[in-house]
Formats: sequence, structure tokens, C-alpha cells
Amino acid sequence: MAIRYLGRSPSGENRANFFVPIALLWAIVLTVVIGIIWVDNELGTVEGFYILPWTCLAAICVLGPSAYLLYKGKFDLFHPLVFAAWSYVFPAYVVGSLIVSFGWVDRYFLSFIEDPQYNLPLTLVYISIGFLGMTAGFYLPIGRKAAEYIEPRLPKWNWKPEQIWLPGILLLLSGVAFNIIGFLQGLIGYQRSIEISVFDGLFFFLMTLLTEGTVLLWLAIFTTREKNGAFWIVLVVLLLFLPLRMAVLGSRSSLFVGLLPIAAAFLYSGRKLKFRTAVAFATIGIAAMLIGVVYGTTFRKIKGSEARVSAGDYFGQVIATVEYLSDEDPRIIIEENAQTFADRVDNLSSVAVVVSNYEQLAPYEASYGLENNIMNDLYTSFIPRFVWPDKPMTSDARAYSDLYFGYGDNSFAISPFGDLLRNFGPIGIPLGMMVLGFYWRFIYASLIETTQPAMWKKVAYFTLLTIVSYESFYATTFPSVIRLIFVLAVSLFLVNLFTIRNPFAR
Repeated sequence: MAIRYLGRSPSGENRANFFVPIALLWAIVLTVVIGIIWVDNELGTVEGFYILPWTCLAAICVLGPSAYLLYKGKFDLFHPLVFAAWSYVFPAYVVGSLIVSFGWVDRYFLSFIEDPQYNLPLTLVYISIGFLGMTAGFYLPIGRKAAEYIEPRLPKWNWKPEQIWLPGILLLLSGVAFNIIGFLQGLIGYQRSIEISVFDGLFFFLMTLLTEGTVLLWLAIFTTREKNGAFWIVLVVLLLFLPLRMAVLGSRSSLFVGLLPIAAAFLYSGRKLKFRTAVAFATIGIAAMLIGVVYGTTFRKIKGSEARVSAGDYFGQVIATVEYLSDEDPRIIIEENAQTFADRVDNLSSVAVVVSNYEQLAPYEASYGLENNIMNDLYTSFIPRFVWPDKPMTSDARAYSDLYFGYGDNSFAISPFGDLLRNFGPIGIPLGMMVLGFYWRFIYASLIETTQPAMWKKVAYFTLLTIVSYESFYATTFPSVIRLIFVLAVSLFLVNLFTIRNPFAR
């Protein structure tokens, strides 16, 4: 089934959506004007208002590609630049800066930021030039040229929806099995494994089979014309996974993340994104974020710590969380979680701690195993831990948190921007993010902007898109991509064998 590239010929309804970026840009201009007035009238020293002009700069740089793509009729929610902006960078740094500006957060490590009136705006400048560097890397011809060479050599698998029910379910069940092992090993969920197993890295990437199977089955649901028994069984199972995933992981973002494969499969099944559908996606997404924050925060308070407990005790705390949320006054729940939600959204302040202190703390990074972690991770990533059991942890989030935040029992937001700054200084931010932009253009041109669309390419693209974290180390990005490509190659090859020999496909 041919999958149309979204937005090449926008309808009148889609043209009406062009008012959105126009209105947004005018709102930014208005905010800049107000910020200039504040500064000119010496009101910039009032709590946090000095940040707002720099907030506007970051908003323009981050949302600019989305506005351009919308204007050109090529807007795609899962375009790398759009996905990066809306799924993380805009809320974490632009909305986060507003939260900091109006004093809605009071985190202890704000005192670690020396001269906030200098370092908070500087952090927004670094975010801005980093996103511009990634945008430049995407539009430079390097990634596209590489895709033009690689794409014709990719497999010509052309699966039909009725062929993939069985292999999709097997892929999903394999992912579930590895996730159960990961849970028992302490790799997922609100728990922490103290000892590092030689196979932990392998299990972590095999757990992505669950994502592959989920996307593949949702694509089948949205593209199939025959709604038989397999259709309804798979649909019910996939929907049940949403609350189950949230309950087990105890993560504030797990419910929202669980909705992303559905949205991607819907869009890449060839369906046109209409205004009402977009509003529905946005409404459900916002509700998922709020529900996830409430559940995740309450679950963590009830569990108390990341200490390993038995599976029975863990699920007992899941039940206790649900019972508490069912019985408690909703107003009290909202009051308890409002501050947590603000703290969760804001990541400007945590990156500003790095901006303020990376030069002073650089001499101590070696003793924490963090010195030159980007290059060290790249060098050592090709050697599996089961081959080198004593392989050092070069990008240890706990060590990073201990050094920069004085609290090693939590994982604070790191971000590629902060990691590049620590390793290479300010010039490393736009250059490193430009390399990431090359990667984005390569996979987007190879798997989405292609003359030979295929279902397996959508599965591979979504998995490769979401493996990159804008909250984690830059150092882990490309080693993770390389490992994931190997898992994708093997698993999708096996899926293709099952589609050929599937006795249930007609």
C-alpha cells in the first residue's frame, strides 16, 4: 500500500492552519516588545523578568522550523525538527524559562547558579544556537546525499496489513518478555539496580522490540480494510498496554510516550491530519501528560525510594496508588502535584547549573568518570560489556548528578546541550547538534521522504527517532543508534520471514 507523504498539497482546511504560526510569531514579537520596555524602564531587575527577551529568542529558534514546514505544506508531527521542538525542547526550555521567570519553581539547586541574570539568559542562548545548529545540519545536503546513496540499497519489503498480524504479535510478545526480564533486573520501573550485569545493555536494546511491535500493529490497524477477529483482539491488547505501561513504569511521562506510536501510525498510514484530529491529539496528549504526572508523582511518594523490592510488593504499591487517587479529594491531588508538574517541565535551571559551573568543576570530572565522556563513550561502545566486563561507565547519570547537584540518588536532566558544553566548550554545541541534524536528515530522507514507502521503514524510523533523548547525554546518542540499527536489522528480517511464510495471511 502506498503511503502518501503528508502535507504536499494542503487542503483549504490545512491552509487555515497557517494562521497558527503567524499568530504565534506575532505573540513572540509582542513579548519581545514588552521585554524591551521592561529593560528600558529598568524593570529587568524584577524577579525573573530579565529572562523573557531571551525566552523569545529561544522560542523563535525552536519553533521556526515548525512554522516554515507548516507554511510550505510539509508539516509532519514526527519530522525530526518538529518532534524535537514540541516533544521536549520547547516545553523544557521555553515554557521552563517562563516557569522560572515567574518564580513558580523553588528548587534547591537554583542557588548553584552563580549570577542567574547572566547564566540563565546564556543558557537560553546556548539552547538557541544548538537548535539552529541542528536545523542547519538537517538542511545541509550531507544527510540527503547519504540517503540517496543508501536508500536504493535498502530491502524492498512491501508488507500488507493482513500479513503482519502474526509476526507483529510475536514481535510484541518478544518485547514484553524482554521488558519483564528488564523489570526483574531493575532496568525499568521506579527502581534502581545497584549491580551492573554484563547483559544489561543487550537487554535494554532488546526491550525496544516492544516499541517495534506496537508501531507495526498500530500501522496494521490503521491500514487494514478487513476488521476481523485478529483486528479486534490486537486493538484491545494494545489499548490495555497504555495504562499497564504507566502503572509498571511509574514514570510521569509514560502514558504520553505510550500514545506516540498511535499518533505516528495514524499519520504514516496515509491518513490526512485534519484540524479536528489535530485538536483531538493535542487534547488527549495534554490529558495524558497531566494524568501521568499525577500518577507518577503519587506512586513515587508511596514507594518512597528507588530501592529494589519484590514484584509482588511493587504491584502492591501500584494498587495502593490507584486506591489513593480514587479516594482522595481531586482538589488536594491537584494542589499536591501542581508544583511537581512545574518542576518536571522546567529543565532550564538544571542546564543552567552546568553552564554556570562546568569550568570550575572540570578538574573533578575525571574522578567521577565523566571527563571527555563523549569521545570515551564512542570509543568503548563497540565493545559489548559481556566481552569487557570491567568496561568503565563513561556517562553515568548518578555520577553527573552527584558532581553538579550534590545529590547522586537522583538523575537530573543532562541534555545534549549541556553535555556538548562540558566536553567541547560553547563551540561544541552548534557543531555537535549539526552532526545530529545530519543524522536526522539521513533517516528522514531514507525512511519517510522516499520514493519507495514501506511499512517496515515507518517502524524503523519511529524507533530511531525516539531512541534519541534530549534529556540525556549527547555521548550516548550515536552508540545507542548503532546498537539499535543492529536490533532493527535482525528483528525486521525475522518479521519479513514470517510474512512470507505466514499461513494466516491470504
